[in-house]
Amino acid sequence: MVTKDGLYSYRTALKSMEIAGNNMFKHMKRGVTLFQAETEDFLNVYYNYFPNECRIIRTYALRIIQKHGFSSDELGLLIYLVNIIDEDFYKIVKPPKIFISHCEKDIAVIENFVDLLSHIGLTSDTLFCSSIPGYNIKQGSGDIFEYLRDEFSNNLFVIFMLSENYYNSKACLNEMGATWVLQKEYQSILLPGFDFSQVQGAINPREISFKLDDKKYRNSALGELKNNIIHLLDLPGIDSSKWDYQRERFFSKTDSIQI
Repeated sequence: MVTKDGLYSYRTALKSMEIAGNNMFKHMKRGVTLFQAETEDFLNVYYNYFPNECRIIRTYALRIIQKHGFSSDELGLLIYLVNIIDEDFYKIVKPPKIFISHCEKDIAVIENFVDLLSHIGLTSDTLFCSSIPGYNIKQGSGDIFEYLRDEFSNNLFVIFMLSENYYNSKACLNEMGATWVLQKEYQSILLPGFDFSQVQGAINPREISFKLDDKKYRNSALGELKNNIIHLLDLPGIDSSKWDYQRERFFSKTDSIQI
């Protein structure tokens, strides 16, 4: 996952050069070597996303390396370009997001599941669920289909909440098809009463999935999903005792729902 960490590191290096000054940089062989390595690391991460800015950075960085020195204008230009990349970062590099593909008729289970996800740190910026206020389409966002199309342009991890209701919904099947066509990563969760033999469509039944009413495996399966989400979104994690409590609370509520 591409983050802004490399931006911050490279900008810090440039600022350090600015503070130290050209004379000190010119007489420090290690400084030139370090600058070259940091520039290469920066370009390796960001070149594919910001080719125009990175080409200019590479040209001026090479000039600095070759002459073992820099002018204030050269260094200022590099800092300026890094700031431009920083400002445009989230327009180009789509942050990862969880998309809950579900049928609105299964709202009782879905609401319970979204509540669980909120306890591991998901917010409206990192989770989309069309049926849950706060995580759904915001007022004034325009056409719903245009909004959903824009969502699928993001770096999505899709969670399919499969049920008979899901397969009877054209909207749900459209989301499943879009996930397959756009090759989004996904995880399937089978709602209570729904079996693996009923899984069909674009979803590969051999892909990782689990049943919410499978009391033998659901604890470990949900724990793995939680860990995957935390890793994907770079979340700080959740205390194990708090997770155990929220997980059991989730299953207790889910088991009591009549589907």
